[in-house]
Amino acid sequence: MANTPKIRFKGFTDDWEQRKLSDVTDEFQSGKFIAAADIEEAGEYPVYGGNGLRGYCNTYNHDGDFALIGRQGALCGNMNFSCGKAYFTEHAVAVKANSSSNTRFLYYMLDKMNLGQYSDQSAQPGLAVGKLIKLENMFPSKEEQDKVGGFFEELDNLITLHQRQSPLI
Repeated sequence: MANTPKIRFKGFTDDWEQRKLSDVTDEFQSGKFIAAADIEEAGEYPVYGGNGLRGYCNTYNHDGDFALIGRQGALCGNMNFSCGKAYFTEHAVAVKANSSSNTRFLYYMLDKMNLGQYSDQSAQPGLAVGKLIKLENMFPSKEEQDKVGGFFEELDNLITLHQRQSPLI
């Protein structure tokens, strides 16, 4: 099978299919502006910008699991993941899978796609949502996406746990 990875979870044999990101997402859009004065060191909800966590505020504009793509600046294309209620600024692109896909799988896949390569070459690099949503990649069944996404999430959690337990050298 030409359209499948060599290493698979047991029980999965179907070919992966090429799809546009627009075909596997329910949401793929930039967040909303929030004034810097409204972002604090403590608050009820995390605020994510293009480079990750910026602080906290007392309102949210998203609820659920989202892959976040940094949209502007030198680090455009970097990835973060948000669970629960959070505020996403205009410098982050919120991506949520549709019913045929898994958001956690999308997060890991988008991270490997090196999205920064698609930025425009202006003084401040930036990613256009209209360009990103047309990108294509190979996708397995939803059930296999669940397994792959869960596996990498467990691996990330294990790495984080070991980093916390290891003394700094």
